This record gives sequence, C-alpha cells and structure tokens, in this order.
Amino acid sequence: MPRARSVCLVVGCTAVTASSGRCEEHAPPKRGWASSARNRNRPGDFHKRRAMVLARDRFACQRCGSASELEVDHLVPVSKGGAWDLTNLWLLCRDCHRRKTYFEDR
Repeated sequence: MPRARSVCLVVGCTAVTASSGRCEEHAPPKRGWASSARNRNRPGDFHKRRAMVLARDRFACQRCGSASELEVDHLVPVSKGGAWDLTNLWLLCRDCHRRKTYFEDR
C-alpha cells in the first residue's frame, strides 16, 4: 500500500513528501549501483550500447580474439576526456582489459 502524502519532515519545509518522508529537495541520496560515483555519468541506455558493441565486435575480444569473460571498455578513458560514444567503446576479455588499464595508469 502506498505511503500517505504528508508534509516534509524538515523543519520549515511545507512541500509534499516523497517516499522517504522528505520532499525531493531534502530526500537522502539514492543508494545502489546507479548512484555510485563510478556509474554516475553512465548514460541511461548503456545496456543497449553494450549490446550494440557486443554485436559489432562479434562477441570476441578485439586484442586476442577470446570469447570468454567479455567486457566493454573505453578506448580513451572517460577520466581522460573519452566519451560514451559507440566509436569510443570496444570489447575486451577480462585479461586484456586489466592489462590495458594497468598500462594506462602508468
């Protein structure tokens, strides 16, 4: 059963509450993978982009050709100005991805 609408719990605020008992302005930050610092800038359609990259790269690592433990990686990391474009995404196996990331940080 949905929670009854009421006034925000914050003193002086007369806005209608959200699910936490506080209005949207005073609500606590959301938790979970979608709100973590790592995924905050991830586009909402990432799963569609991932599927497109998997199909485009024919379900194989673009370095070694392996078909197991595949991960979508950025050619240019987002932290270094890379975008979430399909042209900046490619498919790597876990070992190649770790190797690439290790040498990027040096």
